[in-house]
Amino acid sequence: MKSWVKILIGLFVGVLFGLILRENAKIFQIFGDIFIRLLTMLVILIIFSSIVVGICHIESPKKLGRIGFRTIGFYVISTVIAISIGLILAHLIKPGVGLEKIRVDMKPSHALTLKDLLMSLIPSNPFKAFADGNVLQVIVFSILFGVAILFAKEKGKPILHLLESIASVMHKLTHFVMMLAPYGVFALMAATIGKIGISALIPLFKFLLCNYIACLIQLLVVFPLALKYLAKVKIGPFFKGMKDAIVVAFTTSSSTATLPVSLECTQKHLGISEDVSGFVLSLGSTINMNGGAIGQSISAVFIAQAYGIPIGPMQIIVLILVSLFSAIGAPGVPGTGLVMLSLVLNVMGLPLEGISLVIGVDRLREMMSSVVNVLGDAVAAVFVAKKENAINQKTYHRATWMDSDI
Repeated sequence: MKSWVKILIGLFVGVLFGLILRENAKIFQIFGDIFIRLLTMLVILIIFSSIVVGICHIESPKKLGRIGFRTIGFYVISTVIAISIGLILAHLIKPGVGLEKIRVDMKPSHALTLKDLLMSLIPSNPFKAFADGNVLQVIVFSILFGVAILFAKEKGKPILHLLESIASVMHKLTHFVMMLAPYGVFALMAATIGKIGISALIPLFKFLLCNYIACLIQLLVVFPLALKYLAKVKIGPFFKGMKDAIVVAFTTSSSTATLPVSLECTQKHLGISEDVSGFVLSLGSTINMNGGAIGQSISAVFIAQAYGIPIGPMQIIVLILVSLFSAIGAPGVPGTGLVMLSLVLNVMGLPLEGISLVIGVDRLREMMSSVVNVLGDAVAAVFVAKKENAINQKTYHRATWMDSDI
């Protein structure tokens, strides 16, 4: 039985157990948390080694600048499109209109400022960034470190060879961790469904529906158009090749934790070179949050509607900009969306306690958002790889539902 089939079985059985056991299903939470920790354990070293090795193998500063420009440009444009889709649907569906405010005991998170966001990019101590798991700072340090190795030339080669070995070992370790995926997925779904329950979903059904429709438009319209007209590749093999990453992203609600699986899928099933996929996906795991941007924009409009606060044209422009920056600065881990939402609400002048309206179902929203985040990174990798002639066309078009052995 293929791994993706086992993972899907774990997902559906987990939902069933959650519905049957309800709050008692929390006993499975520890096993789900262990699985996420194992995936997260891989992330920092994979990001560091992948970005540095990718930069060093690109070698040409001109080519590196071209790849970086295309990657960041794609991320910014796709995120703005995602935000726009979310805003349009939120104004059409009006999920917050007529909603009785659902109060929960919660202390609003400290609202981050744009200054905090910019200052958080630069690590004062790279070792502390590694120890704290600060992905954004690790990415910045990795880029600078990789460029420094390039300029060091022959003297930098020993470090490069060491990091190449680390990258290979981390990919092999990913295989071992993924053997536990079906059980981790089962535990996560059982605990999540058991905690939320069906009754909590009814008042917020329109909110979740709005988020899911926006995410599906991004997945089934925007990404396929980008693949067909920008990357000029077939759409089917892409989704087939990324099936393992899709399931893991949906169940873990973490694009960062899914990064090791995404790298395996893009390299093994889509034929993208390790250099391009390592650079683009590692960068995208933090700064490309299409799904997160959708969630931020819809949540802000939802809260404004629930409190009866009108949003004018200028506020919409501000919302697009701040949602873009908050999505870029949001680590791809569960629960981060609520922290970044406090930044959006603060800039918009909306009540921070409005976060309490969405906290109950935020995990369900994040599940679909994470899938959008992960596939957005992969689409960018396909686009950049095709432009740089760094994709094996035969491997890409050979991707099928039955060839996965992760």
